[in-house]
Amino acid sequence: MTSRIDIVCAAYQAEAFIDETLRSAIAQTHTDWRLWVRDDASTDATAQRVAEWAARDPRIRLVHQGAPNLGVVAGFAWLLAQLPDDTQWVACLDADDVWDRERLVTTLAAAESTSRATGGGRALLVHSDSRLIDATGRELAPSYWSRAGLSPTPTPLSRLAVQNVATSSTLLMNRALLDLLRPMPTTGLFSPDWWFTMVAATFGEIIAIPTPLVGYRQHASNDVGATRGRIRDLSDLVGRIERWQTSGERLRHDLRRMALQAATFQSRYDHDLSTDDRQLLQALAGLPALPFWPRKASLLRHRLRAEFGVIRNLGLLLRA
Repeated sequence: MTSRIDIVCAAYQAEAFIDETLRSAIAQTHTDWRLWVRDDASTDATAQRVAEWAARDPRIRLVHQGAPNLGVVAGFAWLLAQLPDDTQWVACLDADDVWDRERLVTTLAAAESTSRATGGGRALLVHSDSRLIDATGRELAPSYWSRAGLSPTPTPLSRLAVQNVATSSTLLMNRALLDLLRPMPTTGLFSPDWWFTMVAATFGEIIAIPTPLVGYRQHASNDVGATRGRIRDLSDLVGRIERWQTSGERLRHDLRRMALQAATFQSRYDHDLSTDDRQLLQALAGLPALPFWPRKASLLRHRLRAEFGVIRNLGLLLRA
């Protein structure tokens, strides 16, 4: 008997990619799955395309289409709330990404192995590396982790509160984590995958698979990685200075969003938090209101830092 996996997909304006995405789900070597797609009031043919696939494969279900437009966070919360009582494993699939054929079987094997070793009752989140692809499917980088300068470990809350390590389409969670997530807040979250990793790190375990198992599609609005190479000329230098200034503004904006997410996390799980975790979340939630030097001192005191190198952590200190 194989383990059934319930797949959740929040789709919006995905007409250009949804066929390839669903085709990659159908091609999985692990075939015991149900795919729940919520169309978030797309104005293109996303819902129509999903309905056509569902008519051909009963494992695919279009569970909502049309108004209201909830956005990605509330859309994921809605999908998790609708999962049936017999759900044991949950995978996430973004409507523009592409799974490798072994994506489900590989993450499930890691999850089941860990569950057997730990007795099976602990919340568990498994994720993997991915390849970066463009709108046409052309590979941009063989490893998202390498391109982004990201190490998937370690995963203390002091790190995950300020840096996400997992991407949605690589995720697999067990029922214990699903139960902890529901009900999921619909506001105050930076992103669903980030929220999932924070919950798993606080109350369970995170397993990282170094093999890329997903084609993680990049658009102009979500490009990752840093410009590499030496400065070629004055215009290149000016461009990099401008990007540094822009990234400083974005970092301050992101810090406010991280602070809101920390406050939301504390509110949702306050009675279950350790004293140290509660104090850490309170400190992060209060950072935007602090003057410059007390803010830097709080970052250092609570060891709120991302595991992506000394230079970028100096940037977090100097520009936040």
